[in-house]
Amino acid sequence: MVLNRILKTTAFRLMAIYLLVIIVASIGVASYMAWKTNTLMTQQLVETISAEVKGLAEQYRIGGSSALASAIGARSRRPGSSLYFFGAHKGQKIAGNINRIPNSLIKSTGGAQFKYVWQDDQLKETRHAVGIPFHVSGNLVLVVGRDIEAQLEFTNATRKIFFLGLGALAVFGLGAGLLVSRNLLNRINTISDTSKSIMAGDLSERIPVTGSDDELDRLSANLNSMLARIETLMIGMRQVTDNIAHDLKTPINRIRIGAEEALIAPEGKEAQRNALQATIEEADNLIKTFNALLKIARLEAGADSEQKDSVDVSQVLEEIAELYEPVIDEANMKLVVSNTEPLRILADRQLISQAIANLVDNAIKYSSGSDQDQVDGNKTIELAAVSFGDRVRLIIADQGEGISSEDHRRVFGRFVRLEDSRSKPGSGLGLSMVRAIVKAYGGTIDLKDNDPGLRVVLSFPMCSRAVAA
Repeated sequence: MVLNRILKTTAFRLMAIYLLVIIVASIGVASYMAWKTNTLMTQQLVETISAEVKGLAEQYRIGGSSALASAIGARSRRPGSSLYFFGAHKGQKIAGNINRIPNSLIKSTGGAQFKYVWQDDQLKETRHAVGIPFHVSGNLVLVVGRDIEAQLEFTNATRKIFFLGLGALAVFGLGAGLLVSRNLLNRINTISDTSKSIMAGDLSERIPVTGSDDELDRLSANLNSMLARIETLMIGMRQVTDNIAHDLKTPINRIRIGAEEALIAPEGKEAQRNALQATIEEADNLIKTFNALLKIARLEAGADSEQKDSVDVSQVLEEIAELYEPVIDEANMKLVVSNTEPLRILADRQLISQAIANLVDNAIKYSSGSDQDQVDGNKTIELAAVSFGDRVRLIIADQGEGISSEDHRRVFGRFVRLEDSRSKPGSGLGLSMVRAIVKAYGGTIDLKDNDPGLRVVLSFPMCSRAVAA
C-alpha cells in the first residue's frame, strides 16, 4: 500500500522520467563513441595494412615472385598479429601463415573482415581478422591481414561494463527515487494531517518546519503565516461578535422596552411621541454604527482609497481646531495647534479630516473624565504637523487617561472599548476607522505615552504637487 502510494507520487514519476532520459542519452553517447572508436581503429588498421601491401608490391616489382615469397615467409615466422597469404587464386599457397584465401576476400578489392583458424601445439581456435587482397600478376594474389580478436574482446568487455554500469545506475536511480519520494510523501502527509486538524477546528495547529529552508520549508512557513493570520482574524471575529451582542443588542432592547412602556403609559399620545423620538435617536445611532462598519470595510478593500488629491494637513488641523473650539471651551480645556507651515500629503481631504476629528473627539472624551465640572482647565490637547524626511507626521496629544502599552494594538479592533462598563458614548469603531484611513493612503499610526495622556502619531508620505484648481 505504501509502495503503491510512493510509486504514484509526482517526485517518483519525475525521477523515473529523468532516469529514463539519462539512460537513453547514455546509450546514445556510448554507442556513438564506440562506433567512432571502432571506425578510427579500423581505419588506422587498414592504412597500416595498405602501407605494408605497397611495400611488398615494391619488392615483387624489384625481385619478382621469389623475392616476394621470401619476404612473406620471413614475416610469417615473426610472432604477432600479422597474417599473410601468397599464392594462386584457387588456393595453392606459395608462402604465408594462413592456408587459403578467405572467402570474403576472393571478390573483394578494398578489404574485408574474415575468420581464420589459429592453432599452436596445445590450442586451436577460430579468430577474427581484417585483410586486404592484392593481385600480383597472372593468377597470383597477395593477402595481408591483421588479427583483431583482441580489439573485439576489448569492445565486448567495454560494452559489458557499460551495460552493467547502466543497470547499476538504473537500480541506484530507482532506489534514490523511492527514498526521495518516501521522504517527500512523509512531509506532504505531515502537511495533510495538520490541515485535517485545522479543518477540524484547531486553528492553533502549525505545519512543522525542518529548518532545511527548501521549497517545502518555505511553503510551510508561508502557510503557517497564513494560518496565524486566519487565527487572528477568527479571534477578532469572535471579539467583534461579542461586542456586537453588547453594542447593538442593547439599543435594540432599549427601543423595544421604550415601545412597550409607551403602550402601557397612562400619558397616552405624549408618551408614545417621546418613545418614537427616542426610537429615532437609537435608530440613528445604529445607522451610524453600520455606516462606520461599511466605511471601514470599503477602505480595507481599497474601494475608497483611489480618490486622492494633494491635501494641506496643516490647514486641516486648523479647521478641525476651529470646529472643536466650542466643545473644548465647554469641557474647560485648551486646544493648541503647532506649526502652520504648509505640508501636503496625497489623500482624500474628507477622510483625513474624519480621521483627525475622531482622534480629537477621543482626546476630549478621555481627558474630561466622568464629570466635566472636575476639569481644572490646565489640560491641553495639542495638534501638530511636522515634516520628517520625506514624510509628514500628524500629532494629536492629550493629557487624559492614556492607554497602557499592552492595549496599544488591541484598541484598533472593531467594537473594542477599554472601559468594561462602557458608560461613555461611542461604538468602539473610531480608532478602527482611523487605522483604515491611514493604511489606505500608505500611512502608519503609532500610539505613545504622553506622560500623562496619549500621543497619537500619524505618518504619511509627503506630496509636493500643488492642489488642483
